Amino acid sequence: MLGMTAAVSAQQVKGTPETVDSLNKSAFEKKRTNISDALIDLYKAQNLAIQLGYKKGEAISYMYEAGIYQQQGFLKRAIVDSYQALEIFRSIKDTFNIAKVNQQLAASLVSDKKYDSAISVFNRSLQVYEKYDKSEDIINIKNNLGQIRLELNQMNAAVRLFQEALELSKKMGYRYGEKKALHNLGLAEMQLSRISKAESYFKESLAIDEAMNDKYGSVLKKISLVAIYLPQNRLAEAEPLGLSAFSIAKSIDAFDLLDSIVSQMITLNKLSNNKEKVIQWQDSALDVLNKQRIKENEYASSFIDIIKSQHDSRMETENAIMRAERVSNEQFLIITVGTFILIILAVLVIMVFINFQKQKQFSRELRAKNVVIEAQVTELGTLNKEISQQNILLEADNKTKDKLLSIISHDLRNPLVNTKGILNLVNQGMVPEDQAKQLLIQLETQYMGTTSLLDNLLFWLKGQMSGKNLDKVQMSVFPIVKGLEDEHRMLLERKNISFFNQVDPSLTVLADKEMIRIVLRNLISNAIKFTPENGLIRVYASADERETKISIQDSGIGMSSETIQRISAKQYYTTAGTAMEKGSGFGLMLCSDLVNRHGGKLIIESEPRKGSVFTITLPA
Repeated sequence: MLGMTAAVSAQQVKGTPETVDSLNKSAFEKKRTNISDALIDLYKAQNLAIQLGYKKGEAISYMYEAGIYQQQGFLKRAIVDSYQALEIFRSIKDTFNIAKVNQQLAASLVSDKKYDSAISVFNRSLQVYEKYDKSEDIINIKNNLGQIRLELNQMNAAVRLFQEALELSKKMGYRYGEKKALHNLGLAEMQLSRISKAESYFKESLAIDEAMNDKYGSVLKKISLVAIYLPQNRLAEAEPLGLSAFSIAKSIDAFDLLDSIVSQMITLNKLSNNKEKVIQWQDSALDVLNKQRIKENEYASSFIDIIKSQHDSRMETENAIMRAERVSNEQFLIITVGTFILIILAVLVIMVFINFQKQKQFSRELRAKNVVIEAQVTELGTLNKEISQQNILLEADNKTKDKLLSIISHDLRNPLVNTKGILNLVNQGMVPEDQAKQLLIQLETQYMGTTSLLDNLLFWLKGQMSGKNLDKVQMSVFPIVKGLEDEHRMLLERKNISFFNQVDPSLTVLADKEMIRIVLRNLISNAIKFTPENGLIRVYASADERETKISIQDSGIGMSSETIQRISAKQYYTTAGTAMEKGSGFGLMLCSDLVNRHGGKLIIESEPRKGSVFTITLPA
């Protein structure tokens, strides 16, 4: 009877991806001798892989688990695990292991006699194995396809596939594939009534089984040979083979084979008219059936206990992880709200201070101009023009101030109000857990957008306060783009956008590092905002003797010429993104201003529904 030791909880499992691979390998080796230990190793591997984020190791453990369930006749459970492994392999684009899982699914389809579907899936796996030159897997697939053709009585196709598997096995020295192909050819020749050829194939396969000490395989071949000898009344050759097969099958508890052997031996003794032995073999048949029933009941009961224990342990672990995640999310929300409040207070204080400083500066300038007007009446006309120009600047500054106040009161206040509403709903338990998760994702997106807006505002305000000079240094562009890619990783994965950093790592520019980072951050953020799901973003650069160009290209919704003109005219302009993301219209104005301060330009190329290219040029 199979045993089951205590399962190890997720909190107790520690290690590395190599540990996961070792556990999976151990389970694969144990599955033929100790299914209980094999399942325990796979359970440990799954939990550790999930904690480490090691997708390939997790998928392989599901694939091996499916193999065990399929081997034990639990086909529905095997199919569930196979599809779980398949989904993960597809997400990491592991073509070879996708083919391995498809091979498992095809075997399940054969068990359900869905031969056409099985052939289609086997062929897809075969194409992958041929691409990667996996000879042993190719041989196994050809043997499987041949068995289906044999079942469908398509003899020519079956024999061709078996011969191809045999030739390739001999060439590669793959003994298992060779003896499997020989056995299958023997079955095909029997159906074609070419008995001598069938006998030859079975004997060749039997010799390989005995050399490999494959007891189960040798019993199968002896049963096949006895099936040839009995109709030919070759009883002297059939009897020792039958007795040997019975002895070996009994030693390995192969009850499915014992039943066939006993039936053959009863027929043999009937042909030799030995009634006493017929009765003895009939008694043996009853004894085999009784032992088989007891063994199968014990085995099924024990295996079900294993599955139930494993399932209970897995559910307990998953519940503990969910509880820990819920506590972590609540703490994160509290910290986030506190951070938002502090940031808003800091921005308001800065704004009040800036306005106070500007008012003091304007007052000093006006007093000085009044003194000049009183002292130099003759220059009144000139001074009036200067005052008029100053008023224009003041009006522009007031408009800028109004816009900034509008951004703070709307684009910063609204996320905070929305945050409070979401927190009230979650804390009062007024939404289901799955909807709560969606609301938290929404809150996280708002947090990133608000943080980006605050960065832009604070950077612009810093320049306005002190007339920030350029701090030019020779810097590499590639690591800046890489850092911004990591910063936006969550948004890229959420919309499944492919991001390509194609900037030459050796390319450098002479510029203010922080300003260039702000420009690239805004342009990459805009590209993500207006690129739909499954799109792509590409960052590349070029340089010559006169200037360096850095371009951000996306496959997004694009813009009309009217929209480009509004942006180029430095008008505040914003629209919702492809996932209804909001913006302030402030980012592109800031980008244009910072690039102009470097003596460069911001160039926009775009067409509706064909994507956009934003290029910044910097003097060499």
